[in-house]
Amino acid sequence: MSVLDRTCPPAKTASKIAVALGTAVIAAGTMTACTSGAGAGDDGKTTIGVTLNAASNPFFLAEGQAIEEAAAEKRVEVSVQYANADVAVQSDQIDTFIRQKVDSIIVDAVDSDGVGPALLRATQANIPVVAVDVTAIGADATVTSDNVQAGREACTYLVEQLGGSGKVAIVDGAAVSAIADRMQGCREAFDAHPGIEVAATQRADLTRDKAMNVASTILTANPDVDGFFGVNDPTAIGISLAAQQKGTDVKVVGVDGAKQLTDLLGKSSIIATSGQDPAQLGRSGLDIAVRLAGGEKVDSAPTLIPTVLVTADTITAYKTWG
Repeated sequence: MSVLDRTCPPAKTASKIAVALGTAVIAAGTMTACTSGAGAGDDGKTTIGVTLNAASNPFFLAEGQAIEEAAAEKRVEVSVQYANADVAVQSDQIDTFIRQKVDSIIVDAVDSDGVGPALLRATQANIPVVAVDVTAIGADATVTSDNVQAGREACTYLVEQLGGSGKVAIVDGAAVSAIADRMQGCREAFDAHPGIEVAATQRADLTRDKAMNVASTILTANPDVDGFFGVNDPTAIGISLAAQQKGTDVKVVGVDGAKQLTDLLGKSSIIATSGQDPAQLGRSGLDIAVRLAGGEKVDSAPTLIPTVLVTADTITAYKTWG
């Protein structure tokens, strides 16, 4: 596996990112000098800028809290910001970190591709970036849940609970790698069972209210749907509420493992979720960010945190969050 040493990155790094982004030409010349020394600010403390997706989702709040707690233990300074699910806001936050000359940046991207130009500017400023939860173009290291596993296990459980046959629907989500990976895993599970028919796939925005509207539309057009996969817990909750409103008996699975969903297991149409560990994602991301800020080398291959299937039967063994 290749490794990255951001103490003084090679000139080709920024160029490669620019090509991936489809940008034109980076300013003439090569990046041979280190314009901002990584490792510590003027006061000797490592400073890390953190931009996470949205404070409206308990997953990101748990992630941010874990980063702040880990930073206190490591005696590094962090500034945790939330982007309100807006890639423009997140890009502005990254630009602010660049102007502040932080030693490294942690990003939970609103849009895996859309945040790329801002990360290119961080690279040009010699500031290493760690992507957590989802991948991001231009990041030097990545820590995510094993989202393919999460989608596959949730949908496999749904198939089992349907007896191996029936009509299902999927409520998709945002354009980030984590959601795409969950969709891949779920489709693998459905494709492995010829008795499963995917009646509809529609996109919401990872929120309960939007998912509720989308699921209601699906159920109106397909009243005989037996089960749903929601790509995150708020989506699954929205689906369950739509089914309740329509008086439809369906089985619903999701991904996340937040308390707002696990409290409903066995008490609603939601039968399972693939539980993540946002605190572990945050801690691992901070650890790598500190190491990169100090000029250490890290694996370029993504670090995958396993997920765990949570049902009414297994909830007592699961450490919930949110």
